[in-house]
Amino acid sequence: MTIWFEGKKAGLAPVFSLLDSGNRLDMKSHKNDIRYQAYRSQARKLAAELLCGQPDLLRDGVDPQQVRFEPITDEALEASHMWGEEAELYPWEDVSSWKVTDRKGFDLSLWYGPELCGLCYATPRQSSICIKIILLEGKPDRSHPLKGEVASLALLAIDYYARMIKCTEIEVQDPEPLAIPWYQELGFDYSADGRLVIQVNA
Repeated sequence: MTIWFEGKKAGLAPVFSLLDSGNRLDMKSHKNDIRYQAYRSQARKLAAELLCGQPDLLRDGVDPQQVRFEPITDEALEASHMWGEEAELYPWEDVSSWKVTDRKGFDLSLWYGPELCGLCYATPRQSSICIKIILLEGKPDRSHPLKGEVASLALLAIDYYARMIKCTEIEVQDPEPLAIPWYQELGFDYSADGRLVIQVNA
């Protein structure tokens, strides 16, 4: 049996070589996907463990055992739709498709017991040094248990993840003007080139 390439007769060896090369690339891509998935899971777990070990990071009355760091799932999306008309409701439904093409992206839903309190998506995209907070939204209800804590808790998990993928800074992309003082209280500051950033903890 022979294979023809651009009018020239060829043996099977080049075909198998190409197939083998493609398989190796697929396997490498799959391993990378699993690696970043493991990093995301570990970052959420470490953030939760830190809270349990240092409950003073939360305001009085907030039980760290009730705080859950989870991925953005269908359950989280459904819960966000119950936030009411005051919610901004950024395009959270797009996160599932983003994760398919953005293997380094970090998705986070923050829960207090059964109550969804916040959502976040961050990604380094093509950068090897900076991970950007693309979307961050807290439940608009002023009485929810993690009111005023969502940004700091999200930053805690992102910081762990950033260290795992060897990023050295976290940037807030296009911050809402009213939210800038909140970020500055968390340690963010404007860089010389006008970006709102904070250095990753070593």
